[in-house]
Amino acid sequence: MLESSATLLTMIIGIVLGVMAGRSERVEKALKPFLDAGQTLPAFVYLVPVLALFGPTRFAAIVCGVFYAAPVVVRMVADGVRGVPKEMVEAATSAGSTPVQVITKVQLPASKKSLLLGANQGLIFVLAVIVIGGFVGAGGLGYLVIVGQSKPELAGKGLAAGLAIVLLGIVLDRITQASARRSGNPGS
Repeated sequence: MLESSATLLTMIIGIVLGVMAGRSERVEKALKPFLDAGQTLPAFVYLVPVLALFGPTRFAAIVCGVFYAAPVVVRMVADGVRGVPKEMVEAATSAGSTPVQVITKVQLPASKKSLLLGANQGLIFVLAVIVIGGFVGAGGLGYLVIVGQSKPELAGKGLAAGLAIVLLGIVLDRITQASARRSGNPGS
């Protein structure tokens, strides 16, 4: 639940800001310092203010996961939107498409691989924060990893939870990579 909520929120923010940054250099320049900081700061740096604002809850872990994963998704989506050939955009515009139609019918479908890669990386980054979520009382697999480390009698549960996180990441990575390969071959 924690992973899916954080990933969904990350993708919504990533797609909206990524499209805006991919379509406007001004937006990209305005977002650049925040994206740079979000990608370089370790998760524990913004965990402290998040805990101060929301306390040790699942919501705090979701917010922390979104802060950690969103910059990567925004950059990947922006690169994908920016990589759409100008001719495609001009053709849609000259055919009378509105800006929203250009985004939804041309730019997002043409940058599907970047969107899938962004979703993949967003999920992996959220999974990386799951253990941190266990530190702040989020429960779930992250909590089991933490408890397994602190109580020797629960070490097996902690190991199983850690392996589950790793396997979840691998399985979801393979699914998104297969989707990306299928989107690259329309005839398959």
